[in-house]
Amino acid sequence: MTDANRDDATVEEASQSSRAGRWPGPGLRLLLGVAGGLLAFSVAGLAVAELALPKSGRADESRIYDYVYASGKSENSSFVTANMSAGSRLCFGSSEFYISKDLVSMCPQAVFGESGSGVDMTFVGEGYDQSLWQAIAAGAYARKTTNKKVMLVVSPQWFFKGNGEQSKFSSKFSYSLYQEFCDNPDISDQTKAYVRQRAQALGVGATELRAANGDTPLDRLNAVAYYQSDQLRLRSKLSNVISLAPKKSVLRASGESTGEPDWAALLAQADAEGAQRCTNNDYGIYDAYWEKNSQYDPEWYQIFHEADDEYADLACLLRVCKEAGLEPLVCILPVHGSWYDRSNVSQDERQYYYQRIRGICDEAGSAYADFSSCEYERYFLCDTVHPGWRGWVRIEESFYHFVNGTKDAFLGGAGYGSAEGLTSERATQAGEGA
Repeated sequence: MTDANRDDATVEEASQSSRAGRWPGPGLRLLLGVAGGLLAFSVAGLAVAELALPKSGRADESRIYDYVYASGKSENSSFVTANMSAGSRLCFGSSEFYISKDLVSMCPQAVFGESGSGVDMTFVGEGYDQSLWQAIAAGAYARKTTNKKVMLVVSPQWFFKGNGEQSKFSSKFSYSLYQEFCDNPDISDQTKAYVRQRAQALGVGATELRAANGDTPLDRLNAVAYYQSDQLRLRSKLSNVISLAPKKSVLRASGESTGEPDWAALLAQADAEGAQRCTNNDYGIYDAYWEKNSQYDPEWYQIFHEADDEYADLACLLRVCKEAGLEPLVCILPVHGSWYDRSNVSQDERQYYYQRIRGICDEAGSAYADFSSCEYERYFLCDTVHPGWRGWVRIEESFYHFVNGTKDAFLGGAGYGSAEGLTSERATQAGEGA
């Protein structure tokens, strides 16, 4: 039966009930009156909130928003895309985006955000946002950005035994992004079905999933309520997001072009700063982290070959990008070599992770920035997980070359061939850390 026939049948049933004297009875009239009052109250409340909260459009143009890491920002695709810098590209990732210039002064906010290089990274994602979350976000954002080259930062810990931290997916689920993902006509029914099945398996409520997919007329009404409510929640966080956005540097505000950054100079700076920040251990880990976490070792005897769901989700993410017209660069972060040696994680396990990610990229026809050769490069990471002084410079350089369509020692796949990494003559070198 079609939706129209179902609606007609419902009307006829109501008419018959009314003629029989059973519709509406006193109890039902009271219930309808209460429901109507609650609806009016809710509408009034929404109207007040609508007037009081910041809009998800253009904000103070003296600030730069691409590098803000804050709750509610990444879920608000309208705000993010309305306030992207002109030369920025979307970068989907997780907790590596919290690394600020207070710890690593050559982080993207400084190297790109405060310069006139013409390239920026717009961060989308927070800690524990893994491949499935990114697939939904990519589908939601795709039609709202004109710069179609994007970066996907893949973290090794997503592929730990048991699929990383997938158990946190339901708490990280964004209804707004999922609704926008479902509304994207470029994404195939097959891909949408996969994402829905995975979201349900990871604990997202069936009512929300039905609403976003518009299974019935009632679900489509629910979708409006869910989306508007979630949008108000996100708008309630915008004041904090805006307050965290730094003012544009004098150079950035001037609009002066500075061209490509001096990567060798940045690496030399990275070596000096890393040495200054890492004085109480032999792993190149910053002092405060080491003092607090030196005995914390979730990598102990870790394996990478029991995470099939996460690998499948990564393949889905690349499929979403292809269907939605995005051109992804998959950033393959290395593990911390000396730390993983201590944690008894074998080279076979590590190489399995790298090879499997490269294989998924090759199958999808996607480019990758492969930093597996940097496992033992001191200061590539600032702790046991996150890119540090050298790491961010390496990532920024490869991203800059990807955006501009030029060769790079770490770029591979999708016409780039094999990524030679540190063994390549093209790999920028500087200082004793190289």
